[in-house]
Amino acid sequence: MLNMDKHFSLGDRIKVSDKHHWAKGVMGTVIHPPTSVVEFSDGWRGVHREVPSLRGRLLFYWVRFDSPQLDADGDGLYAEGEIDSSYLLPIGT
Repeated sequence: MLNMDKHFSLGDRIKVSDKHHWAKGVMGTVIHPPTSVVEFSDGWRGVHREVPSLRGRLLFYWVRFDSPQLDADGDGLYAEGEIDSSYLLPIGT
């Protein structure tokens, strides 16, 4: 099981786990979400938001990908997106 309590800051470099359902293995940077996302999604505090779930509290971060990605349905390409922190791995800069 992946760690569900990872905390990242603006500008942190990350890699998305190969176990995530999309953006597998891509590297990126933690950034602020776009204003349009913050306006239409509850819980954003800076670069992350907390979402209640059946598994407890989930922490999501907004990530700018180093290379655009297709989502799990094959839609995209997406330059950035919201990723569950349990699938984010810190990398050196």
